[in-house]
Amino acid sequence: MRKSYRSQGWVVTVALAMGFLIALVIFPSDSTQHQSHKKLIYYGWGTRDTIYVRQRWHEMEQMPFDGIGITVAIDRNKPTTGDGATGNLLGWHIFGPKAFRLEDFRPAIDDLKVPKWERFKDNFLPACICSSGQDFGFNWFDDGRWKTIVNNWQVLVTIAKDGGCKGILIDPEPYGAPFWHYPSMRQRMDSPFPEYVAKVRQRGRDLMEVTRKIFPDISLLFLVGPSHMLHYKEPLEEQGYGLLAAFLDGLMEAADERAKFVDLCEMAYGYKSRDSFLQAYHWVKNKAMRFSLLPELYRAKVRVGFGLMLDCLSHRQGWHTQDFSKNYFSPEAFQQSLQMALELTDEYVWIYSQVPKFFPPEHLPEAYLKAMERAREAIR
Repeated sequence: MRKSYRSQGWVVTVALAMGFLIALVIFPSDSTQHQSHKKLIYYGWGTRDTIYVRQRWHEMEQMPFDGIGITVAIDRNKPTTGDGATGNLLGWHIFGPKAFRLEDFRPAIDDLKVPKWERFKDNFLPACICSSGQDFGFNWFDDGRWKTIVNNWQVLVTIAKDGGCKGILIDPEPYGAPFWHYPSMRQRMDSPFPEYVAKVRQRGRDLMEVTRKIFPDISLLFLVGPSHMLHYKEPLEEQGYGLLAAFLDGLMEAADERAKFVDLCEMAYGYKSRDSFLQAYHWVKNKAMRFSLLPELYRAKVRVGFGLMLDCLSHRQGWHTQDFSKNYFSPEAFQQSLQMALELTDEYVWIYSQVPKFFPPEHLPEAYLKAMERAREAIR
């Protein structure tokens, strides 16, 4: 049988079978749903750069968000959206071999200081740290390369801090680079798996040690966190994300006590049931702790968020702006999923999209915008 106990906004569910305690799972309770700290942010193919934000922040705030991901151009005269634009984005080169200079990005900081945000107060700079464009023989044991990475990370964090952002959106998904995959990395530097774990953990500490000097209360939002590793059946040494938890361990153990760490749970993209969100919450908060060498620190530090993809499965079934029944999410279904996500998240819900754009609106039916507003209003 199952019993639930409510205390201070949490539900503790105790499952009993044959007189034995077999599970203890902590979930957020419905009593948290009216708390004002729940935030809705956007980061997707329609993300814009600091220049666009400087020029059009007034109209951007007409969209139903509390914040956005904002890209930083390496060359302000080159595109930052569209095919191939990632080559001109600072956040896609942090782990690369080129060292960047903070003085070259003073204009971006100036851009970020222009808006007088009334709604978009939770803005983040993206860092996609595992792409082929950053590889060039990347090696976790290469101290010279790591000196460059620490420099680049310091530049990005300083832009975020001086520009009034909340922190960094970390995308660790492998885009053609195997940084988290031990078998691939071992081909570059032959060391046992425990030594790799220790080295990756050290690299996380390296980044956070410079971060706490610049931005001690930073928020680091992981689009993909250790909970994603639960999808793999292989031993940790063979998983595509096998070294990710060690990196997070290093970040957490060197962080200021005010720093936040959020798993935005990309696996929730298409969730339509409350049970799915509750299970994902449990995976992030409890089950993924098994991958950490610092489980108590993980439990204390890692917060749960959710990602929802507005045009989920559009790569298979298209995105239809007239006949909503052909979309994975109708406006009504998206409203329901978003409301559940906002109720159950610790703080952040992240909206991702590929075809529909928000800035400016493109392939974005008004019905979906109204659905988002209704979901937000329902939890206030």
